[in-house]
Amino acid sequence: MIGRVKSQGLNTLARWFSKSFWKHYDQKSRRLGLKRLYLILSFDCDTPEDIKAAEELNGWLYEHGIKATYAVPGKQLEYGSDVYRRLAETGADFINHGLMPHAEWRENRYWSIHFYNQMTDKEIRDDIQRGHQIVERVIGRAPTGFRTPHFGLFQKEEQLNLLHNILRELGYRYSTSTVPKFALSYGPLWKRGILWEIPLSGSYRFFFNPLDSWEHVESPYQPVVKDEYAQLFIQTTKRLLDTGVCGVLNYYVDPSHVYRSAAFFKGLEFIIERQVPTLHYEELLDLVEGKN
Repeated sequence: MIGRVKSQGLNTLARWFSKSFWKHYDQKSRRLGLKRLYLILSFDCDTPEDIKAAEELNGWLYEHGIKATYAVPGKQLEYGSDVYRRLAETGADFINHGLMPHAEWRENRYWSIHFYNQMTDKEIRDDIQRGHQIVERVIGRAPTGFRTPHFGLFQKEEQLNLLHNILRELGYRYSTSTVPKFALSYGPLWKRGILWEIPLSGSYRFFFNPLDSWEHVESPYQPVVKDEYAQLFIQTTKRLLDTGVCGVLNYYVDPSHVYRSAAFFKGLEFIIERQVPTLHYEELLDLVEGKN
């Protein structure tokens, strides 16, 4: 009985904190001029498998009017250049995701490699600049946004200052390289100097953890998202819509984790059913800056 009472108390506290967080978030969103809930859907394409997956997935997204943004390391963008160029021609957007590959195959699975928190300032600058050049060459237009590889490990103030200084030199408009906790303080986006930062989003219950595909796959050896992903995606969207919360759900997944997953499409079908508009990052900034 004591254990049950304690559990109920913790659940009540969690629900109160969740409501309090989203109320605060809604206030921040409205101050920015946002009047409804939006979705930004981006895809981190770190492996060769993501090339075919992105092509198949993009066709479905295009047919259903869902806007997509792709973050592809320069080496992978060159390797899949024909496919990614075709996606850009359908209206897909591309942001700079650095030059070097972010994963390598060994022991029958992919492992993460090349972390900015383990690199020198010069190495980071070079990776960003060369990634920029490849996006411009392959896609045919210069990117105006960036996402740090393995961004969760690059969140310190001095790290973000370095990142934003480099991006400002390149004439960028925004970065989307921060974890959901930043939305608690700043809302769905905030300006650092002349550069916007757009944090990734969590779920209604776990708002400090990015709702990404990797955390919800069957296993590293069978990386396909489970039904719990759809449950969190739908629950979050429904609760925010039903309570009138304004803002932006900034979600990213790996195409190879989701393109054959019923759970992922279940979430997108709910978005379509509830008529949640999707945006590219530039469109969000235009809304906030009063250009739309």
